[in-house]
Amino acid sequence: MEILAPKFRRNGNALVHSLYQGVGPGGTTVTRLVKPDASSSRMEVTETYGPGLRRGEGGQIGVLVLGGMETTLDEMEYILEARKQKRFVPRYTGGEIAEMCRMLLERRNDRVRHYRKNPSEAPKKRTARLYLPVGYHYVPTSEPGLSVLARV
Repeated sequence: MEILAPKFRRNGNALVHSLYQGVGPGGTTVTRLVKPDASSSRMEVTETYGPGLRRGEGGQIGVLVLGGMETTLDEMEYILEARKQKRFVPRYTGGEIAEMCRMLLERRNDRVRHYRKNPSEAPKKRTARLYLPVGYHYVPTSEPGLSVLARV
């Protein structure tokens, strides 16, 4: 019996390692997303292909956005769309990374202000519950804030 389940489900709050958008095999455009898999034991790559460039079209071939596991998928896609809208200039300035960080900071601040005004819309925090092995529990010590794992 074979169970068919989609490999990729979009989660806007998932932390992303990197995002690449550029030219793929056969002249098509490719968007490559690198993030940890569900078990967090390895990195998973999701590729999405789109139509290729027409003959005579040129400009910037690829955009690589590095998040370093501190940026969510929504924010990475927002940066990518802003980068696509920007007109291609063959030379780079030193302030492009600072401009992307400033743009992201402003967007985060706007979302924080929005959620403070509308707290019912704010996403719920999910905490991971850690369980101890059977037969173990924490024992307090004379040092405040320090507990030792003891076998019962």
